[in-house]
Amino acid sequence: IDARPWDFQAEECALRESIEKFNSRRYDMNKNGDFAPVDNCLQSVLGQRVELPEDFHYSYEMWLEREVFSQPIQWEGLLQNP
Repeated sequence: IDARPWDFQAEECALRESIEKFNSRRYDMNKNGDFAPVDNCLQSVLGQRVELPEDFHYSYEMWLEREVFSQPIQWEGLLQNP
């Protein structure tokens, strides 16, 4: 059967519009709107300076013990699919 180009024209237009919306949200420098580009490069994110409170170094070990080491790990929950 011969394919008729006009049969798929509406779908192609909708797909092109969706791609253009995505590209403009993701790559345009205009930060107007609900979506702004996100820096998800591991090196640049980890290389950023973070301002910490002056007493951070004094309470860091207590925070680690309270929030990290004393919390039980639910290994079964981690292995299950969401």
